[in-house]
Amino acid sequence: MKLVYKYLAFFSVGFMLFLTLISMAKSPEQVIEGKWEELIWEYEKVDTNENSNFGFNSISNYVKNMISENLVIHQAEQWKFFPNGKLILEGNGYSKQVSWCMKGRGNILEIKYDNQNVEHYNVTELSKDKMILNFDTDVHARGIARLTFKKIK
Repeated sequence: MKLVYKYLAFFSVGFMLFLTLISMAKSPEQVIEGKWEELIWEYEKVDTNENSNFGFNSISNYVKNMISENLVIHQAEQWKFFPNGKLILEGNGYSKQVSWCMKGRGNILEIKYDNQNVEHYNVTELSKDKMILNFDTDVHARGIARLTFKKIK
């Protein structure tokens, strides 16, 4: 009977430690708040030319504009996330305010525009200083575009 109590106590302490660690962790909504700068656009699943000596992992601005033709975000160089669900996208002579929220288990970033267009990005990585977003493209190039950001202090 003492053995049962020991196991029960051991698992209870482990469970309490688990709950404490989870409650101390910041939610994705809190981590994403702040100013982020686009670093690079890349492709994760892109066809490569076997005759070429280099892979086509990063993309030019021309291809970036073609792929994200219907996206407003591709013009932004800085994304400013505010706690009230407001997101300001800023670029060269460009500024747009949209709304944002996290969906799922904090792994999907949803962005809504005034014209009711909605974009969904998979949040691949989110830390205090780095964010990686993925979205599927279906235009001229096949693949998943990956946007990498760094947080601006």
